[in-house]
Amino acid sequence: MIEVINNKIISIDENANMTVIEDKDLQTLVNNMKEIIGDTVLDDKSITTEPIYDYIIEKIYIMPDYVKWNTVSFKDKPKQKLLRALNKFIYDKISRRTK
Repeated sequence: MIEVINNKIISIDENANMTVIEDKDLQTLVNNMKEIIGDTVLDDKSITTEPIYDYIIEKIYIMPDYVKWNTVSFKDKPKQKLLRALNKFIYDKISRRTK
């Protein structure tokens, strides 16, 4: 399980051991997404996404200033889709790092 606790990304294993994920880029992504969608809830069960939302998340990860260019606020449904894409991106990124 992955959680955001005190603005840090934390990995929690099956024995409840916590490990801080020391990835400045992922932390920046999570902080930027808070500006767009508000609270970010990480959930590995919501991994089904649409390609356009995956693309937006990847752009924000690669270019953190992308969020500052966005002057359009997202409605609730697109925010939910962005949150799912964020979850997928973080879990994919972390699982590739551990393998």
